[in-house]
Amino acid sequence: MKLYHGTNCSSAMDICINGIDLSKSQPYLDFGAGFYTTPDFNHAARTAVRKTEKYNNYNRKSEEPYIVEIKVDFRNQANFNIRQLPRHNEIWGGFVLNNRLTHNILETYNISDHNQDLRYDICYGEIADGSIVNIAYLVNNGNISLKEVNYNNFLKDKNTVYSMQYSFHTKKSLSCIYDLKCGILINKEKYNVNQGKKVKQYDKSRN
Repeated sequence: MKLYHGTNCSSAMDICINGIDLSKSQPYLDFGAGFYTTPDFNHAARTAVRKTEKYNNYNRKSEEPYIVEIKVDFRNQANFNIRQLPRHNEIWGGFVLNNRLTHNILETYNISDHNQDLRYDICYGEIADGSIVNIAYLVNNGNISLKEVNYNNFLKDKNTVYSMQYSFHTKKSLSCIYDLKCGILINKEKYNVNQGKKVKQYDKSRN
């Protein structure tokens, strides 16, 4: 299986040269801290543009967006503890929300359905949009209680197709990755305007 990870140039080069460093992950992500990929190239490209713009603005740099491409072999998945989330329902939404809550809130409400302790090597499910992030922010800052959360606020039309993501959370999980390369994203402007359209992929000659 081929998967993609969108990021800025220096981060992509670091991954390709030094390997995936899970300690560099941010906390409170959809499925817990880890290395996130998607089989949807277009989504990875939009992520690369967004992350690079943020990186450049914060660091006063002028890097280009890059795509990291990996190939994985899940044939030995019996050795992994894998969590596959059902498509777009309250189980998925609750799991994503729980992974974005503080440890204090998890303990207060005795919530165990999360991956902040990295109990799962690999998780697979839909990518959440900003609505869950906003709800988690409100809960974490005491603006609303967890009991007030209305899951209908972030569960969208079930007929809508959502991009999927594979996340790797432990060193053990990285053993299923057998090929890794990166390249510059070309025609990056198209990802800001025509996000749903098929566009050219990246230039593998610049690995």
